[in-house]
Amino acid sequence: MTGEEPTDELLEIVDASDLRTLRWGLLRVMFPRFAERVELERHVSALLATGRCHAVRTQQHRQDDGQLSAHIFDIYRLD
Repeated sequence: MTGEEPTDELLEIVDASDLRTLRWGLLRVMFPRFAERVELERHVSALLATGRCHAVRTQQHRQDDGQLSAHIFDIYRLD
């Protein structure tokens, strides 16, 4: 180990609340975090299916004020 952090490439920043691959209706209003998690998983699956990358890492996006966002995620391609 060299003590350096991996240099994963940032592919995109995704707002999970904007993803709409399923028709959630009232379920999205009642369970927004669950719907966002499922939508993010579907988005990552679609990204992997393109062949653009073979493995990705997602993490919560850090906002300008230093707080972690509840529904915005950074998606990195793993080397």
